[in-house]
Order: sequence, then structure tokens, then C-alpha cells
Amino acid sequence: MKLKLASIFLLVLATVSLQVGGLAGEPLSDAEKKRLSEVEVAVRRSPALRKEVAIFNEIRKEYQIDRQKFSNDRDPAVSKKYRQALAVFQNAVQKAMRESDPSVAILLDRQAELAKSGLKQANEGETLADTDSSRNRAMLPVQDDVGLPRVLLIGDSISIGYTLQVREHLQRKANVHRIPQNGGATDIGLEKMASWLGDGNWDVIHFNFGLHDAKFVSETTHRASREQYVENLQKLINKMQATGARLIFATTTPVPKNGELTPTRKFDSIEERNRLAVQLMNKNGVAIDDLYAAMLPRQEKFGRANDVHYQPEGYDLLAKAVAKSIEVELGKLKKNAKPKKANSKALLHDERFDKTAYGSIPNGWKDFFDVRPNRNWTCGERQAQTHCAASRLTTVNWNSIRLRIAPWLMYL
Repeated sequence: MKLKLASIFLLVLATVSLQVGGLAGEPLSDAEKKRLSEVEVAVRRSPALRKEVAIFNEIRKEYQIDRQKFSNDRDPAVSKKYRQALAVFQNAVQKAMRESDPSVAILLDRQAELAKSGLKQANEGETLADTDSSRNRAMLPVQDDVGLPRVLLIGDSISIGYTLQVREHLQRKANVHRIPQNGGATDIGLEKMASWLGDGNWDVIHFNFGLHDAKFVSETTHRASREQYVENLQKLINKMQATGARLIFATTTPVPKNGELTPTRKFDSIEERNRLAVQLMNKNGVAIDDLYAAMLPRQEKFGRANDVHYQPEGYDLLAKAVAKSIEVELGKLKKNAKPKKANSKALLHDERFDKTAYGSIPNGWKDFFDVRPNRNWTCGERQAQTHCAASRLTTVNWNSIRLRIAPWLMYL
């Protein structure tokens, strides 16, 4: 009887594991991608879609011309028209693909599921390694190792790019968290900082704002002037210092080609903005992690061509500098001071994502899970729902499993 009971129990566990494991879906193989591409090309060339292709190409051309302008000069109506046309065109293409070759339907369905948890609209130059996609492991929540100090990384896509490597360098030395999105410019920081900090009791906060503020949004204006940048940084410092954490400011990394990547993708002097920022940090007693100096002589070797982002080796270099600066500040903490623990209310939770979390679980299996917010995770307004959904699939509800299999025990 015990053997039979154990077999049933293992069968239930295996089934649950298979169901949960299939939630995210398997990425398409190169052969599957090639097959989809071949069918799509054939369909687009077919007489049946000739009219749809011509209409879409005209709208896309108008959109591409508009995208060559500075962000503040672009016409939102053109962008909206393009997105609507793209959705209609993609639906028409996929419908034709299914009719032309029904065997690709399962590949299209898998592709659609992957897209739901894939790259959101990324900023220029971003790849999966440095975007705040739920598919990026850097964006997943971390479980605190009790007794270790708590570190928070705040920054844009550059900081996302070095997050995983910093965690590796500080393994068994600190619990390294990061904000659940691209921190962007200082105006976003001012809006989101309270939710990023929560009641998290941070020991060290390593932060950067700079690239997004320095970007030209028109021919003559930046997202934030130098004066506004400094003013915003001071407000952010005040908010972070209120936590009692030791602060480290990372200088903004270099922009190649003297800051002019394209005629409409230009940046103010990063060197001058760093000088102003460092001056402010010294005034406020904030430590400096000079990532600008660390990367400048290696920019050409490690930077991506005509871009502000980096190759893996570049992010490795930055991660070493970040980890070293954090270790220095951790060493300054009082030796007899206990590391701060995560509060049960540490980071904010947005209830509107709960339905999404439950919706991720296949029908018939919802009772097998306790879906609750992960207290080491933030669900912000800009954050993709998939982030929050993933953070709630936390525990298997063994009691529900026991109740489900109990009626079968009488047959053993």
C-alpha cells in the first residue's frame, strides 16, 4: 500500500512539474525559426496579400521618416497609425500562413506565447542582456540569504547589463537586488524612488542617472538641462539618504563619437555632467564609483558599434568596478552592526497583477499553488505584468494535493 501511495504521489508531482515547466514555453529552435521565415516570405509574395503589403509599406515609410526626427518633434499620430497598421498586417500574414501550411500553427502559437513574456519596446541599441524584459535573468527577484547585507542597484540599461555579474562577484557577501525596470532619467527616478526603496532597509545603494537626462530631445534641448539634472540628483540623494543606507554614485559611462551617434541621437557632454554630479556627491558625502574612467580607455574595444551599450566583456569590466565599490562601502559598516533584514512590507505590491498571476497557471491546477506577492519584488506601473506574475508563483500547495488524492486512497 505504501508503495502504491508513493507511486501516486510521485505521479502527481511529475504532472505538476510538467505543467509548471511548460508555462514559459520553449524558445524556437533555429530550424523552427527558419521554417516560419520561409512560409512567411512565400505568403507575403502571394497575390492574396499584394494589396495588404502595399498599404502597410506606405504607412511604414511614413513612420520611418518620422522616426528620423528628434523625439520631441515626432508626430504621435504617425506612430499610432503605424502600430495599428502593423497589428492588422501581422494578423493577415499569420492567417495566411496558417491557411497555406496548417503545420506551422503550433509554431506560431509558441511564438505568440514567447512574445507575451519577451522583449518589451526596448530603447535604441538595447538587447536582451540590457533591457528590462522578463526574459532577462537580471530582472528576476532574488531570495535573501539571511545574515548578509542588502544592496540595491539603481540605474538604466547599462546597470541591467552588469547586474548578474555583480551578483556573482558578491555571492555569499551580499544580497544584491535591483529595481525592476530601466531607471531611465532623473524625472523617472523622482516619480518611482519611493516604490523602489519601500521599507527595504538597504545597507548600500549603488545608483546612476545620466545618459537619459543628457539626450537631446530636440535640436537645442536635452531631456534635462544641466541645472535641472543637478537639482533632480539632489532630491534623489535626499530620498535615498533617508533610508540610512551608504550611497555610491556611479558616473555615467562614455558615449562614442563625441556624443553624436546619429543626427537625431545625440547627447550632451557626459564628461561635464559627470563633473557636476561628482561635485554634488562630494558635497553630500556620497561615495563615487568612476565607471566613466574605467571604461573610457576601453570604449572602442568593449563598446557596441555606434552605441552606448556594451559587449559582454564590457559589462564584465563594469561589474568588477561596481562590486569593488560596494565591497569598500560594506567594509565601512560597523563591525557589530547587524545586516538589515527585508521587511514584510519591504517593497510595494500592486494588486491589479494578481489575476495575471493566477492566469499563468493551467486550468485545473490553480489549487495546487499558493500565489502571493514575493516581498523582495516590486510591481511598478511601468513594469510588464509578466514580471509580477512570475514573482507570485512561489510555493506548491501540498495540502491541496493531499486533499485531491485522498479519495483515491480507499482503492489502495
